[in-house]
Amino acid sequence: MKIKLMRKREGVYNEVRKERTDERPIEAATVPEYLVFPLNMHIGAPANPIVEVGDKVKIGTLIAEKKGNISANIYASVSGEVFDISDQPTVKGIAPCITIKNNYKEEWEEPFYSENDKLTVTQMKEVIDKAGIVGMGGATFPTSVKLSPPSGTRIDTLIINGAECEPYSTADHRLMVEHAVELIEGVRILARILDVNQVYVALESDTHDSAEEMKKIIDQEDHIDIVELETIYPQGSEKNLIKKLTNREVPSGGLPADVHTVVVNVATALAVYEAIHLRRPSIERITTVSGEPIKEPKNLRVRIGTPISYLIDDCHGFCTNPGKMIHGGPMMGTTINSGRIPITKGTSVITFLEKGEALRSDRTSCIKCSECLNVCPVSLQPILISQAYENGDLDKAERLGALDCIDCGNCSYICPAKIPLLDNIRAAKKEIRSRQEAK
Repeated sequence: MKIKLMRKREGVYNEVRKERTDERPIEAATVPEYLVFPLNMHIGAPANPIVEVGDKVKIGTLIAEKKGNISANIYASVSGEVFDISDQPTVKGIAPCITIKNNYKEEWEEPFYSENDKLTVTQMKEVIDKAGIVGMGGATFPTSVKLSPPSGTRIDTLIINGAECEPYSTADHRLMVEHAVELIEGVRILARILDVNQVYVALESDTHDSAEEMKKIIDQEDHIDIVELETIYPQGSEKNLIKKLTNREVPSGGLPADVHTVVVNVATALAVYEAIHLRRPSIERITTVSGEPIKEPKNLRVRIGTPISYLIDDCHGFCTNPGKMIHGGPMMGTTINSGRIPITKGTSVITFLEKGEALRSDRTSCIKCSECLNVCPVSLQPILISQAYENGDLDKAERLGALDCIDCGNCSYICPAKIPLLDNIRAAKKEIRSRQEAK
């Protein structure tokens, strides 16, 4: 990728490419005939399918149940019939999926819970759990688990994350501009559940219009602060936001709850509003489709399960042949090679790069410039972790804090020797976690 980077301690100023979509209103995406629901679309255990081929479903029918504590329910986003249950290409590779054939009748299930108001805090958490809501900024961690900290852990601060720092992504920006009322109501629900006195809604300074929209709504609420932060990558990382807003540091291997804080993405807060007030589960999300090769980049409201190829058609195809398709942004995203891969709850942006942008220079030897250390926002030594992994020394990689890496990709993009630092660190993390689970 040839996006220009300018180094700053603990981050980079990258060349923002949001101008083609940041003022484009959200449009409804085409709803396809076949939608594909990966059972592993969240972090943790894949959901367990509870439908069979031939079963009739409506919008909001539960098709796969969460399995274990770290998991999430999956609901049909169209009415129709279960067409297939088999392995399909997903952003995580080939994995079990449920395919539903759309009958285009737009039949809805009854509201997925019967209570309409005066829910207790416990009941609201149960609704959020049942709705299958996960972190929609990309982490896909079950939200109900975040809202249930360990016994004895006091949460006093809620951070709503609207700092959308990937170069092409504008889905959260448009959400904050166009759905500020619903978003802030979701924030109030979350604040009530956590019983916190301080809420920060954090966004970057280049989305000032969204800050203005939200300030109009919270004018009389002293405990909610809209905070405009410097536009720098990765401003939106959880640990960065906590440090910036509270001066608290999440300990190595720890969680935000360890410093009395919970961080929730703006899209997740909107999903919470929809679950509590509209009584519907998580069945759609806002996704940016952008990049130079796309003829007409857009922000689209997409049904979960929609194959990416339909979004390309909604954007009228390509003006130049793309060199790379990325699920996510160019800094943290995953390269994919099939338009059959479906949109999931964690898909905030699909990015296309031109062939020239996608070219990677040949790797050379480390020149000991220390740039990867300088730009690491969590103060790791990426080159040393990478070398430990390549030498097969997982113990050393773990001692160097590989598991604390936030996958921002700054190190790889700044590296003049083109060493695949992030790839190596991700691989090290995967092997370390596998080893821990095997014990």
